[in-house]
Amino acid sequence: MTMLSEELLQRLREHVSYFPRKEQAILVCLHEVQDHYGHIPDFALQELAKLLELPLSHVENVVSFYDMFDRGEPARHRIRVCISVVCNLMNSQKVLDALRELLGVGLGEVTRDGKFKLLGVQCIGACSEAPCFMVDNDTYKFESKEKLHEILSRYA
Repeated sequence: MTMLSEELLQRLREHVSYFPRKEQAILVCLHEVQDHYGHIPDFALQELAKLLELPLSHVENVVSFYDMFDRGEPARHRIRVCISVVCNLMNSQKVLDALRELLGVGLGEVTRDGKFKLLGVQCIGACSEAPCFMVDNDTYKFESKEKLHEILSRYA
């Protein structure tokens, strides 16, 4: 008996069947779980380990290695701010400061209404746009606090 919805389980099985070896589907399956729940709950890790025929510790290690996966409190939208060396040199701190002010939360926290979670990550692959941030899967260059407010209002 699984705790995953039949719809999610079907999507995971499709991903697994695409790869020659089940374990190769781990990253795409973890993204699918996170997209479905807004984070990766413990029970889903157990179910995924069974589906991929991997030890639970292996799946947990993969999740903890990549900062794109979130096991904490869920939110409707995840805001990831690049705090890598390049973005830091390009003043990613001003992005964090503006987001903290607008949202009223710190890193790792969820807004009271559950809409946003603020996360600092090492790289989002947009160094040429530094400093930058992501809302869900959308990448933005930080321009101003006003523009940031405009962007966030699209997700409200």
